[in-house]
Amino acid sequence: ISENLQYPPIARDNGVEGTVIIRFIIEKDGSLTNVRIIRNIGASCGQEAVRLINSMPKWEPGKLGGNPVRVEYNLPVKFEI
Repeated sequence: ISENLQYPPIARDNGVEGTVIIRFIIEKDGSLTNVRIIRNIGASCGQEAVRLINSMPKWEPGKLGGNPVRVEYNLPVKFEI
């Protein structure tokens, strides 16, 4: 995540730091859907976190009884200058 994170210029210029919380669903096939911001620190950081999550490859789906299931997941994305 840190390698692909592009710190928004407006956030860098204004010294905005903090943690954005993103919630999404990992589908049975590992794709990510319903990506949304739960906690935002402003200055376009939330939008950058959503862009980052949407560009990720497929995840390993959750399993219940050996079968893949949908899982809701919260991911903190830290912005530090």
